[in-house]
This record gives sequence, structure tokens and C-alpha cells, in this order.
Amino acid sequence: MNQEKIQPAIKSYFFGKGYRDLGGTIRDSWLSNWETAKEFGSKFADYCSQGEWYYFLAAWAGFAAFSVVLFGTIFFVAISAVHIAILGTFFLLVYLSFTLIWGIDKLYRVRKKIFTACPVCHHKSELPVYRCRKCGTAHTNLIPNSYGIIKRTCNCGEKLPTSFLNGRAKLEGACPKCSKSLGNGTGTTPICIPIIGGPSVGKTCYLMAAANGLIEDIAPKKSWETPFLDPRNEDMYNRALQDFNKGIVPAKTTELTPTAFNFFIKSKKWSPDKLLYFYDAAGEAFQDSSELLTHRFYGYLHGYLFIIDPFSIPELLNEYEENLKIHGSEIRPSDMMLEDAFDTMLINLEKNHKIKRDERIDKPCAVVINKIDAFDLEDRIGHKAVKDHMIKHPDLKDFKEAENQLIQKQFKSWGLGNFLRMLEQKFKTYRFYTCSALGGIPDGSGKKFQPYRVEEPLLWLLGKANKDLRV
Repeated sequence: MNQEKIQPAIKSYFFGKGYRDLGGTIRDSWLSNWETAKEFGSKFADYCSQGEWYYFLAAWAGFAAFSVVLFGTIFFVAISAVHIAILGTFFLLVYLSFTLIWGIDKLYRVRKKIFTACPVCHHKSELPVYRCRKCGTAHTNLIPNSYGIIKRTCNCGEKLPTSFLNGRAKLEGACPKCSKSLGNGTGTTPICIPIIGGPSVGKTCYLMAAANGLIEDIAPKKSWETPFLDPRNEDMYNRALQDFNKGIVPAKTTELTPTAFNFFIKSKKWSPDKLLYFYDAAGEAFQDSSELLTHRFYGYLHGYLFIIDPFSIPELLNEYEENLKIHGSEIRPSDMMLEDAFDTMLINLEKNHKIKRDERIDKPCAVVINKIDAFDLEDRIGHKAVKDHMIKHPDLKDFKEAENQLIQKQFKSWGLGNFLRMLEQKFKTYRFYTCSALGGIPDGSGKKFQPYRVEEPLLWLLGKANKDLRV
């Protein structure tokens, strides 16, 4: 018997002791009947040995012994059958109830897409390890089973709920692999999105700005609550906002294997809560596909958010060479071509996540051009440029369609035709976006950053991942 089946709990009466009690009752009844028959048989032998005057008593004792054996056995079998039938019916009802509750719990988790994703080691599990509220003992398979249908009794005597119906998700959970505490993040619908891109493309700034837009602007309008899962993530978020307010660029990510940045989205309109997972790995991780081996979240993510630094495009880097001599230290152009970062991600998917080379990925990809505030890029590929493009092409009625068309046209003119072909070949659904994670070139003046359009790609991916989050 493996470890998952052996639990630190008391077996349910109906899955062990009930059968032993039934067997013991039947055995005791039979032994009692047999002892009575033996007692009359002993009297029969005694009377026979005492002579002919005792033959009448011997006959009576022999008849009594025979009657006990015959009729007692018949009565024993009949009563045992009734006993077995009554208990069997009751046990059957218990098993049907167990199966129903187990099935409802399983169906609920499947329909609501509930699973556990460890923010540290990225291990995915159907259920976490739950800890007893009283003694802290780990229970690895807390579902309706032989240890309890509605509740399980821990060896310490504490009653633990076994399904979402009666509060299992309120227990403290832990990762089955690394034992990292998951707090109250169990029993939620995870939505996992990695922030992808090379060094200095602005992934961390984008993540903090987009999270701020979602938490401070979108959530109040939608009556959403957005508490953090981990206080450390909340501290990170608050420090980043303090930096933004002082015109300071937050420190770049140095983790090659990122810890997830988590916060909930809660609403009275749905259950369970949504738990957002954002993964912001150092751009250096995309310089070698072997560095992505530990990024197990690629096996269960809900979409891709690919950040592009326009100055990682050689054509633009050359075009703005003179401007960058002045503002290069503030803009910090990425030294990694976007095609290289994109190709590294694809190699990782093919090598480690069973994505075939000729397979088109059915998860959406948002391609986000950051630093659009620099120089005249807004006039060339930003929203102003899109509006001008729609005026020149009156047949284009949809803004998003016009934006995608304009950006792809510009990408081709900048020598990125191969990137566009790779994007089309690998993704069934993708969109282009432009934004500024800072709202302007940092100048050291202490002026507050004003990010813009950072929420759009994130909201699109969230809406694709879960219909409750469509805005």
C-alpha cells in the first residue's frame, strides 16, 4: 500500500470496523448455538451411561441437542441473513452517498478548473497536502474515501472536512512536492501567465504597472476584491509603487527561476475565487533554453505575454542611434533580439512540454511593444498611428484589427517578417499591443511615472482564460 493511501486518520466505521463487527456478531451467535447443542449432547451421554431408568431423559436430551443443531442453525442462518441484509442495505446507501459526494467534489474541481500550483517549485497537483488545524499533521489525500465521507477524524481527534461542500479549502494547504505553505490559496481557480522577454525589455516594470492598473482602476469598477496571497508579494508591490511615485525605476528581476507573483480576484458573482499567477523571470533566462527547464509552469499556463523592447530591433536601433546616444542610459535598450527570446521559449516548449514542432499552440499570446513613449514611436505604431491608419483605410472598422494590421506592416518594414511567420505558425490566437510601463523616459527629476495601456493585454489574456474576467 503506497503512502497516499495510508493516512494519519481513523478509518471510517463503514470501511472496516463495521464488517468486523458484523462478522463478530455472526461468529458469536454461531458459537452460542453450538455451545448449547454441545451442552445437551453432554447431558445425553451422561444419561445414557446411568442405565435404563435414565433412557427417557437421555432421549429428551438427544432430541434437544438435535433440535438445537437443526432448528438453531436454521434460525441462525435466517437471523444472520436478515442482519446481513439490513446492514448491507445501510452500507450500500453509505457507499452510494460516498460515491455521490466524491463525484460532486471531483466534478466541481474539473468544471471550475481547480488545481494547485506551487508559486515556488511550480509543481502542479490536483489537491494540495492539507494540515490538521489541531496538530498540523499532513493529510495527502483529503477526499471522500475510506477515512471519512463528510469528515475525516485525524489521529489527534480533530474532524477535518473532506470536500469543497463543507469547507476543505479553508484548511491550510502545502505543496505536495516542496512542502511550501499555500496559505488560503487552495480551492481556487488558478490563472497562470508568464511575462516573457529578454533582458531590459521592461518586464518587471510592466508587471507592476499592469497589476496596479488592475487593482486600483479595473477592480473597483467591477466590484472585485484583490487581496494578496503572500505578504511578501504585497510588500514587493508597495515598494514598486513607491518607486513609481518617485520616478524611480524598480530593480530588475535577477531570479532565473521566478517565484510567482500572486493576488486574488474575488467577486460575489462567482465561486471559487480566481488566483492570478504571474511569472517574471530574469531576461537572462531566455538566453539559453536550458535555463527554462525549471519553469514548469509552462506545462499549465493560460496564456503568453511576450514583451518587446522596440530598440532590440536592429533596424530601429540604427534609426534612433543619435537619440539613444543621449537617452540610452535611461531607456536601457535590450541587447537581446526579440526573435532570439521568442525562439528560446519555443525550444523550451518543444523540449520540455511536449509541444510538437509543427503544432499550433491553442493558448493566446499577447505581443506587447513596450517603451512606446520613447521619441516618436507613439506616432508610428501607437494609438494615434492606428487612428490615422483607419482614416486612410475606411474599410477598417475595428480598432484592434487596424492595430494588428499596422503593427505587422511596420514589423515587416523593420525586417521582422521571420518573427511574424513564427508567430503565425505557432499560435492559433495572438494580438499586438503597444504600451508604456513608465509613461515617459526616466529623467531623474523625481516626477511620478504615469504608465498607460498596460492593462489591455493582461485583461485580454485573463478574459480568454476565464469568462468571469471578461471586461
